This record gives sequence, structure tokens and C-alpha cells, in this order.
Amino acid sequence: MQITKASESHLELLVLAFDTYRVHFGQTSDLIKTSNFLKERFAQNSSTIFIALDDSNGALAGFTQLYPVYSTLKLESVWLLNDMFVMPDYRKGGVASLLIDAAWKHTKDTGAAWLTLKTGIENTKAQALYEKLGFRKDQEHFYYFLDNHSVKEA
Repeated sequence: MQITKASESHLELLVLAFDTYRVHFGQTSDLIKTSNFLKERFAQNSSTIFIALDDSNGALAGFTQLYPVYSTLKLESVWLLNDMFVMPDYRKGGVASLLIDAAWKHTKDTGAAWLTLKTGIENTKAQALYEKLGFRKDQEHFYYFLDNHSVKEA
């Protein structure tokens, strides 16, 4: 398994994988919108994507996407591991661990203070993996959000 930083040359593989990821989490398939979204990420250099490629056939086995964020209190940069997905045929083969290792190396190489992520409360398999790899559950903060699609204006 080869882990590499994705570039626009991987766009075709990425579009299919990201669309599969989105559908897996209940979104409607939209290859054109997915392609445009990824092209924008590359054009703006607004995320870093690592991909796992199968050595035997070049297939994309999984990906993770990181976004830069910043801590004003610490005056340091932070990486948000926003997306992690392993294609169904490659699950339980260590692909997720390899991708997280690449994300952590990138965090250290760029001098960021930490790597952060969130996962669904019901996603106990992912939680177990993250904890095995040294991530700690935040016991000091709650996560809140405003959803632009459901907020009613006063």
C-alpha cells in the first residue's frame, strides 16, 4: 500500500472515492459537484488530501482530507482531519492507520500544534482505532454548530 499526498492528477480517482464516501453517509451521488468541490480545494490549496493506493492495481483504497485551522490562544496552527474513508474492499487491512500516520507526520512536519478530528457517537470502531493510535477524547469542551439548512431566522 502506497500513501501519497494527492494532486489534481488523482482527480478522477478522488471524485469516485469522495462520491462513494458521501453516499455512504447519506448524501445523494453528485459526481459533477464532487469534482468541482475537489478542483476548488486544489486551486485554493485549502486542504491536504492523502490517499492510499493499492500497489497491485493502483486502485484508491482510501483517503483522508485535512484542513488548516488556527488556535488564537496558543498562537499556533492546527490540522483538522475532516474526512477519513476506506473503500469497502480494503477495510480491516490497516489502511486507516496508514492514512492517520501520514496525517500525523504532516502535522509534525508543518509545525502544527496538534491534529484534531471528530467522529459520530455511534462510530465505535473508528473511536477504538483513534484511541489505539493515541487520540484522546476531549473531556473539556462541547461541540456546537449552526446548520445553515435548518436554522430559522427570528
